[in-house]
Amino acid sequence: MKAHGPSFREVPFSRLIEESEELSKLRQEYANKSARERRQAADYQYHSSVAESIISQISPLYDDDNSPWPGEVMALAIDPTYAPAILTVGSYEYIYGRKDEAMIHFMSLTKLPEDTEDLAVIIDKAGDFLIENEDIENATKLYFTATTQYPQVALFHNSLSYCYGILGKLEKAVEEAKLAVELDPDNYLYLTDLGWSLVEAEKLDEAEIV
Repeated sequence: MKAHGPSFREVPFSRLIEESEELSKLRQEYANKSARERRQAADYQYHSSVAESIISQISPLYDDDNSPWPGEVMALAIDPTYAPAILTVGSYEYIYGRKDEAMIHFMSLTKLPEDTEDLAVIIDKAGDFLIENEDIENATKLYFTATTQYPQVALFHNSLSYCYGILGKLEKAVEEAKLAVELDPDNYLYLTDLGWSLVEAEKLDEAEIV
């Protein structure tokens, strides 16, 4: 059964969750369940959708008409804090031209508990997505907020340093690169990035030491 009314391609998730009977029922149904149950259901829905997509590509006989909404949309309806779905839905919002909606999703990742599974990797993927789309200002905003919320995560400082470098804010780039190395001194990639930041900032004496 296909969904009635506008599709996710046409309208943002924030409207769909209010206007779609299927999605609003899902949200209400799981709102009364435990966080663990919501997480498990969202995880199942999200990964089942990925599997179905693969099967549909290799089997012309496969019929996915019983899936009214993309799996990531249904997963986010089930659990609004499910990070993989937030990342995927946000990415599609951006691709569909809804950049403000996308940033609401991406920035919401920085409000999740630090012990959220794979959170640092997922936030970094959101930042990489923005960088790949040459949206350095929004990538900088995301990483800056991430360093504020999770100051002990070296990855965010290193990525913020990269953004500052692109924007020509070389002193800030060096500062963040140094923080990344202080937090993870054995990471040779961070050491290399610090070296480049120092060279770009014309701090050659420091760069030689690194």
